[in-house]
Amino acid sequence: MSRGKTDSARWEHEWSASGAFAGFPELEMMGYDRLTEATPLSDHRHERCYEFVYVESRRVTWEVGDALYPSHAGQFFHTKPGEWHRARFRYMEPSIIWWIIVVDPAELPGWLGFGEADRARIGAALSVLPRIVTADLRAREPFAKLRGVLEHGTADDLFRARHYLLDILLQLLDPPAARQLPLDLREAMLRLSADLEAEPERRWTNKELAARVGVSESHFYRLFQELHGQSPASYVDRLRMARACELLRRPESSVTGVAMDLGYKTSQHFATLFKKYVGASPTRWRSAQDADLKN
Repeated sequence: MSRGKTDSARWEHEWSASGAFAGFPELEMMGYDRLTEATPLSDHRHERCYEFVYVESRRVTWEVGDALYPSHAGQFFHTKPGEWHRARFRYMEPSIIWWIIVVDPAELPGWLGFGEADRARIGAALSVLPRIVTADLRAREPFAKLRGVLEHGTADDLFRARHYLLDILLQLLDPPAARQLPLDLREAMLRLSADLEAEPERRWTNKELAARVGVSESHFYRLFQELHGQSPASYVDRLRMARACELLRRPESSVTGVAMDLGYKTSQHFATLFKKYVGASPTRWRSAQDADLKN
């Protein structure tokens, strides 16, 4: 039988050579995570498999080598067989994600029932995918359907499982065209994002931000969600936590001082948010950074 774990926040499926889906070795693992706080995810790799992670909600930043890859709602992140990768700071940010670990077509004759020529074409296309691919929020549908088949289906549903997996991969290989904002509006939104990054400690209201862009408050909120995959408040909290990490690396800094510099009324509120987004208290995180430097 395939091994899995199901609750309201996490679900996993792992392929097994026995059971209803023994004939589906292309999908080595699949999972769903609804993370309400930062969760550990350190260095790992999949020797003969691709990993594809679809962000359904919020944002996750990944590290591959020395490069950072932010991904937000409606985007896929992927790694190739054998690539070491991890979450930034070794902690997943609060988010909702679906993930699949798929055997490289080159490693498995008869992959998804394709002939040799088509198997080679798909393998070649996967090998040159961009690290981040933008799809849309409808991309969650084949994930949910595939989960349903794996949880409740029988060997007679194998063709459906293969169909839904292929549907996910086609979202990557042939993503839908993104809706283009008018150039002046897109530039205004990007300028605003740069202003927020430059002054993460500043306290803006959505009404003030919308006025800077020249749209209604409700329209601004929808635009921001579309561009960044999260609310303005969540986006700014993440900017503040990234800035906090920079400040905490300074020997002369204190947790209380960093909290005040970033506009938090109490160091306790700051520490609570820091642990939520970074995965450890400010004091513990700084101690771990100091230990890494000494090593």
